[in-house]
Amino acid sequence: MAQSYRDPTFDEVARREEAEIRHAGWIAERARRAEEKRTDPQYRLIRRRRIRRLMKQVMRGQRR
Repeated sequence: MAQSYRDPTFDEVARREEAEIRHAGWIAERARRAEEKRTDPQYRLIRRRRIRRLMKQVMRGQRR
């Protein structure tokens, strides 16, 4: 007979909660790093140049 449902054990619940906490921490760290990167002057300069180059290509019809 196939078992359709069982209550999760304490260890399974603890492992899931631990994974959720780790995931939330990972997301917060990524957001913090992204914010640092966006405020970095070197990154902004490179990004500005890249956008300018891509827009030139679009206007010339070389890129869609």
